Amino acid sequence: MRPVIGVTCSVDVGADEGGKLRAYVNSAYTDAIFAAGGLAQPIVAPGEVDDGLLAELAGRFDGFLFTGGADLDPRHYGQARHAKTHVMHTRRDALELEMFRAADESGKPILAICLGCQVANVGRGGCLVQHVDDLPRKTGVEHHKPGGASAFHEVELEAGSRLAQITGKQRFEVNSRHHQVLDREKVGGRLRPVAFAPDGCVEAAESTEDRFLIAVQWHPEDLIERPEHLRLFEALVSASS
Repeated sequence: MRPVIGVTCSVDVGADEGGKLRAYVNSAYTDAIFAAGGLAQPIVAPGEVDDGLLAELAGRFDGFLFTGGADLDPRHYGQARHAKTHVMHTRRDALELEMFRAADESGKPILAICLGCQVANVGRGGCLVQHVDDLPRKTGVEHHKPGGASAFHEVELEAGSRLAQITGKQRFEVNSRHHQVLDREKVGGRLRPVAFAPDGCVEAAESTEDRFLIAVQWHPEDLIERPEHLRLFEALVSASS
């Protein structure tokens, strides 16, 4: 049987639906899981979250995919809101970190993408840089474009890292559409940065423990025609089997 991967959902108000609240997940995420041999099931943020529900969700799935989306409320890591920070809907914000911590506590495999990467870092006690363009950088690397289009740049992976072993490469091109990054001085506990953009920004981190927890800033779900990106989902599904 295919392992069941719980996939976090975005939440917003649909203008084309009379202002009704909607929960959704981009099909690229679920397509990537299906292509890798897994079964994708959405985790929809409820109106209220309690410990019992979190425990039930953590126990229901074989592995987890934390997807991209708008920004975490910076109160979660002790900062005031930056003018460029666009906080996700309060319903998702109330679930995301607690869901990550419950999944993390379960020890089950986790792949975290873009926002998910940031959630993993904050969930383990780290901090974020709220707007990457504020950082002093020697190399002009685009991490985001206006209107949500992807920029592209290379990343360099740490030799011997789990991520390098999975992708089979130490350098490759990624797509980039994030304006926040992990704070290199305040990386979460039991996480280590293992991939970097040419300007030194952290592009991926993984658990220091003997388990599958990989967090990447780019969007591999949109690049599964390239083997190094599909392998991330194949590794998640394999670890969840």
